[in-house]
Amino acid sequence: MNKQTKQTDVIDQLSADDARAVLRILAQDETLAARIRQVAETYLEGNAPHDLEDVEAIAEDVRAELEALEVEEVWDRAGRTRHGYVETGEVADEMIQRVLEPYLEDLARYQRLGMTLEATYLCMGIVQGLYEFQHESKSQFKDWATDLPIAHAESTLETWRAGKPTRRAVQKMQTFIEENPVRWDYALMPLLQKGERP
Repeated sequence: MNKQTKQTDVIDQLSADDARAVLRILAQDETLAARIRQVAETYLEGNAPHDLEDVEAIAEDVRAELEALEVEEVWDRAGRTRHGYVETGEVADEMIQRVLEPYLEDLARYQRLGMTLEATYLCMGIVQGLYEFQHESKSQFKDWATDLPIAHAESTLETWRAGKPTRRAVQKMQTFIEENPVRWDYALMPLLQKGERP
């Protein structure tokens, strides 16, 4: 095995925690720290949503993941348990939350990094995916989650608003809601009226 192959194999075998630890050690050198920051920013910006095409792709992914949820899991997990009774709606809500969790983690990360526009496009994609699932999906699971998609859309929008988006971002979101998840504008538009920064 040559040295290059061995180095690649070691890097490929690092867990996420190992990789973070290695980066922290490397970042103790100021020159390397600057380069790590530059590469990380470039990587994140390159993989973040930047336009309405990306919004559509996110919406498709969210909808597809929601449509993949199995109604049988609701039936299996709902009912009497040793911890009490679990409602079908509660199980369905947990399942939707599990699908949305990685998207919401990315949303929070973009907000922490000041990537306001990227967070806005991601939020749009999540909301649109939930809307399409609610209004277009033929999934049996949807029957057990009747009001949950709009509730999760409201929660997602509130999370986005908590990140203090710029006035420009709020205006983009307002235009998006007026033109896309139109049947939900009555519920979503009031959430945009809360305080905004310039």
